[in-house]
Amino acid sequence: MGYNTKNYTEQGGEKTVIGGTLEIKEGASVTGLSANPLLVATEETLGGVKAAAAGEDDTAEVKIGEDGKLYVQALAAATAEALGGVMAEVADEGDTVEIKIGEDSKLYAPAYPADATDSVSGLVKMAANQADSIAEDTAALVTDFNALLAKLKAAGLMAADEE
Repeated sequence: MGYNTKNYTEQGGEKTVIGGTLEIKEGASVTGLSANPLLVATEETLGGVKAAAAGEDDTAEVKIGEDGKLYVQALAAATAEALGGVMAEVADEGDTVEIKIGEDSKLYAPAYPADATDSVSGLVKMAANQADSIAEDTAALVTDFNALLAKLKAAGLMAADEE
């Protein structure tokens, strides 16, 4: 005897084949179906997404599109008047300036003093140019060297002579 049906249970009830649409009405339940482990969503596969709970100040609305993808509102660029997205390069090993986000959601970097001192880092000034020495004797070389020292002191890169 042959059957022409899309949905059927094989003899013994071990396997049910659904070739059409399976409709589960509201309020119905399914037993024995485990969602653990739920597949992780990927670019190709629908699945579960793990996220932290939203906090009071979280304002980015996330929506699921008809294609099953999550969509987050794009941020406009930050300006002096409005908060927004910021682009930055990846920090290198030598980058040592610590940037923090304040309670007002603005970025803060430490301010450095205008002038460096023996104990405090600061800005480095540019000394006046000292031409290459063409001295041919010791006296002329001493004169060129003293001119270099005077320019370094004038720029604040070297402590002045004690008087």
